[in-house]
Amino acid sequence: MTRTVLLFALAASLALTACGADDAESSPTASASSRPTADAPAATASDSPQATGQAAPDGVEGLAPVDVTIAEGTDAPRAEGRSLQVPAGWEAEAWAAVPGARLAAWTPDGALLVSTGDRGEVVALRPTTDGRAPSATTILDGLDNPQGLAFADQATLIVGESTTIAAYDYSDGTATGRRVVADGLPAGGHASKAVVVDGDRVVFSLGSASNRDPADRESTPERAVVASVPVAGGDHEVIARGVRNGFGLALAPDGTVWTAVNQADNQPYPFDDDTGLYGTEDRGYINENPVEQVTRVEEGGDLGWPYCVPDARDGNLDLPFVNDPALNPDGAALDCAALTPTAVGLPSHSAPLGLTFTHDAGATELGDGAVVTMHGSWNREPPREPGIAFLPWDADEATLGEPVALVSGFQDADGSRWGRVVATAIGPGGDLYVTDDEAGLVYRIGPAN
Repeated sequence: MTRTVLLFALAASLALTACGADDAESSPTASASSRPTADAPAATASDSPQATGQAAPDGVEGLAPVDVTIAEGTDAPRAEGRSLQVPAGWEAEAWAAVPGARLAAWTPDGALLVSTGDRGEVVALRPTTDGRAPSATTILDGLDNPQGLAFADQATLIVGESTTIAAYDYSDGTATGRRVVADGLPAGGHASKAVVVDGDRVVFSLGSASNRDPADRESTPERAVVASVPVAGGDHEVIARGVRNGFGLALAPDGTVWTAVNQADNQPYPFDDDTGLYGTEDRGYINENPVEQVTRVEEGGDLGWPYCVPDARDGNLDLPFVNDPALNPDGAALDCAALTPTAVGLPSHSAPLGLTFTHDAGATELGDGAVVTMHGSWNREPPREPGIAFLPWDADEATLGEPVALVSGFQDADGSRWGRVVATAIGPGGDLYVTDDEAGLVYRIGPAN
């Protein structure tokens, strides 16, 4: 069967969405006829996330269309009559209705918690019977833009809010005893806080206030960073800098922290070549650059923004950096050649918001790797489609490999969308539970029973 892969431009023609609102994605508007530059050829197949040539994950035989079923008791008008492309032999179900569904985490007692962003709630979904909607209970409300959810231990729930990281006592489906872990964090810009627990610390994203302003690196507190704070509370410390909006956070099989980063808009052409485009905002280049980053968060490391631009001319793995022509033309602000290369580049404007590793989650059909959930572009023309990709884990090299399409179909041929997926949590049986803040749904996607 033909293998299916996300479309990645293997030259320097990739560009991203940053964020229009708070957390996700923005891109300059570009016409559908935007020409590629000499050093930035057009994408190798089409602007759809389906192209041939890349092997599927172990146990997955390529993608096939399936109708989205609707669990009994779930109000899902946006999903009625819709289909998705999923691995052959899988099914897709609109499992629960959660308006504004954002990030998700499974509780120790088997419920799925879902944050709702500006709705201010955390909802617990408890599975009932196959084919029926879960029971839904709001366990927290009145919060300030709740996003990230994680458990520090069997009885401690961590929630990332706009300016606060908080902890709660979790027991028997209730969250009580709120206490502040970190406070006074900046709002505005990329202020949404994703969280992951790494031992005795909470790691969280503290995105930039701007699109491409170095002032974020000098602000107090410093922005465009991945930071950590003790689970017990205290002052936060910067782990890595130059992370424009590292909203996706997760622990890899080797115990290291990884992030999925939304990159900048209106990136000037950074290659001093014979095109004559150096330093200009060329629409063909901007429409496809810079790539989104999926990479390890190194202690004391730097992911380059806004001084260094990921260079995808030679592929989308192990990407070096090139100097930004406006902010760092001579390398005086930051030595881009000395930075650790970006592990994986995702398509520009794809806006990866969810990052989940499979090694301890029972997703045996996929094998070890990362599931990346992409929100899609907010103003690219043609729009970059929302979808889900799988990146296999290379245990020998302790890194991620070529991305492969896993789920698509939320966008129609004319660019309109009926859904925008945000994040994926892997259920106890290995199914993917996927949040969608556009359709207000949580999907269950996995091998057919």
